[in-house]
Amino acid sequence: MATFKPWVLILVLQFTWVTYYAGANFCKVTVSQPPLMEGYPASKHIAIPCTFSAQGCPTSSPTILWFRYLAHTHEALCTPNCINSTKFKVSHLTSKNQAELGINEINEEDSAIYFCGVAISSSNSSTSKQTGSGTVLVIRESGTYSRGVEYSMLAISVVLFLYLVALLAVSKLFTKPKLKKTERHVNVCGAGSKVAVCRAIAKEFGKKKHNRQRRHGHLDKSHKMDELS
Repeated sequence: MATFKPWVLILVLQFTWVTYYAGANFCKVTVSQPPLMEGYPASKHIAIPCTFSAQGCPTSSPTILWFRYLAHTHEALCTPNCINSTKFKVSHLTSKNQAELGINEINEEDSAIYFCGVAISSSNSSTSKQTGSGTVLVIRESGTYSRGVEYSMLAISVVLFLYLVALLAVSKLFTKPKLKKTERHVNVCGAGSKVAVCRAIAKEFGKKKHNRQRRHGHLDKSHKMDELS
């Protein structure tokens, strides 16, 4: 059994002590945003969400900041006060670690990349201030175009389905097998080696029938001549 060495315990205590004091000022903030959002002027309002987490940070309320990058410039919208309180408004939900930027009377000029920043002002840690990856906001002129395309595609699909059903029905109707003329009558003689004998009998039967008809006709004619005489 290995003997216990006191210096090992001393090293462990020293490491724990140093780690505790080194991490006393540690604060890490992470921020996440939706990558893309769409809006329409008819809705008049849109809210961009921002979710964050703070690990090892003081319990003080974080500061929420919003920026946006346009095509050729950038703006500090709310840092933390908004430059236009009627146009922009920041809502902070502490219990859910969520914040959102509300934009009123939206129009096409509000299309931009919006960045959410979260800062724990009571911490000196370099990771206590972070920004999200940005949300691309696209304000379209109207949503009727996309809905019109959806309805058009649905109508085309229905028409194609009905066309295929009608085509299948017509093809089945015209490809129905028909009986040939030779198949409509019963073949008395049938098929096989006795066909020639059967045909000969039928021919002989036909001759006898024809002779009987001629004989009856001749007798009827003689009878009429006797009556006239």
